[in-house]
Amino acid sequence: MKRSFREHQALQIARYIRSYYRGTFYIEQSGPFHFDAGRACYDHVDNVKWKKILAQINKEIRNMGSLRMLASS
Repeated sequence: MKRSFREHQALQIARYIRSYYRGTFYIEQSGPFHFDAGRACYDHVDNVKWKKILAQINKEIRNMGSLRMLASS
């Protein structure tokens, strides 16, 4: 599954990754990125700015998981 995002919105992209678990997404200003096992992948990413974007997305994914655990307690 491939989805295109007009701009970098970490929470929206994190929700997409959590929903589909494996695939590709595209950010118009940055290019295509891959995700696997519910995490954005850093494979073949050389640009530091893009790595920071992926790190921010993965951070949002981790935060979504911790919120789910708190809600079920």
